[in-house]
Formats: sequence, C-alpha cells, structure tokens
Amino acid sequence: MKNELIIGPFGPIIRPVSTGRPIEYDREHSLQKALELFWRNGYKGTNLKDLCDETGLSKSSLYSVFGDKHQIFLLSIQTYSDGLLDELLLEYGSSKSPLRFIEKVLLDLAEEASPGKDRKGCLVMNSATEFAQTDPQVAKIVGNTLRKMTSIFEDAVKSGQESSDINKNVEPHPTALFLVNSIAGMKTMVKAGHPKKELLEIAKSVMKHL
Repeated sequence: MKNELIIGPFGPIIRPVSTGRPIEYDREHSLQKALELFWRNGYKGTNLKDLCDETGLSKSSLYSVFGDKHQIFLLSIQTYSDGLLDELLLEYGSSKSPLRFIEKVLLDLAEEASPGKDRKGCLVMNSATEFAQTDPQVAKIVGNTLRKMTSIFEDAVKSGQESSDINKNVEPHPTALFLVNSIAGMKTMVKAGHPKKELLEIAKSVMKHL
C-alpha cells in the first residue's frame, strides 16, 4: 500500500492508494490534477492543452477516460464537494463539542489568509460565481453541497443546544444557513486577498451569535 498526497478543500490530505488497481489509480490521479487546475484557473481559464499537460494524458485519452472538458469540470466539482463534506463530517465527529467544531471550521478558514498561503478560495463557491446561473448541472452540484453543509451545521447547532454549549434561543436552521453563508463569504474574501486579521474578526463575530 502506498500513500498519496492530495490537496483537499481545507489543506493537504494523505490517503492510501492501492497498487493493485493501476487503471483506477491513474484515473483518480488525473482527476485530482484536473481538479487542482480548475480550482486554480477556473473553467474559462483552463483549456484542453492545460488539462493534457497537467494530467499527462493525450487529448484522445482524456476524452476516453472522462469525456469532454465540461464533463471533467463537473467531475472535479463533485469530487471537491465530496471531499469538503467528508472533511466537515470528520471534523465534526472528532471535535470535543459542536461549538468547538464550528469555531475550528471558521478559524481554519481564517488561517487560509495567512501570508504565503495559496488563496484559491473554494472550488464550489468559485464555480457558483462563474457558472451557477447559466449551467444547471453546476447549479445542482453547488445546491446539493450547500444543502448538505447546512444539514451538518444544523445538526451541530441542535446538538450544541442540547448540551447547553450553544444558545437555546437561536433557531437551528436559520443559524445553519447563516454559518454556511459566512463560510462562503470568508472563502471569497480569502481569494480576494483580505488579510487574516479581518477573517479572524469575522470568525469572532459569527461565534458571538451562538
């Protein structure tokens, strides 16, 4: 068993890779490369030559494995979304309390604005800005991602209220929507170049509502 370093929505992840399925490994490896390219440059800023150079596949192989550029883009967004949600659930499950979970998510986002960090923002939010109003398939992935994020945070708020960690006067669903909206805004601010200090101020302000 080998390990592969991939870049997840909240940072680097080490994941085991089976050496017994080279074709599937090559596909996943190429998809990760395409994902990072779209994340960095956006859909319009990425052409087929870029994808071929980044993945190491010829144009014919790219089409054979993934389909056209749009299909690769959709697969990239979905893969990113799955990773984002998996990381949120993992963080939620390993946190000492729901309140600490929410705080850590916000502080980790603020950390992305540290000097020297790669400010790519969030591929889901970037794609929403670029395409959600004109591409129903992108809109569907974005919408599903936001709904699932909202569900995770709503569960965290309810759990926090049960343990008296979170104010029982706040309504769970609107509060979860507020948290997701705050996260989306912070991701956009990171990409726009706002300093870490401002992101930390936002994180503290959001926590005061809980």
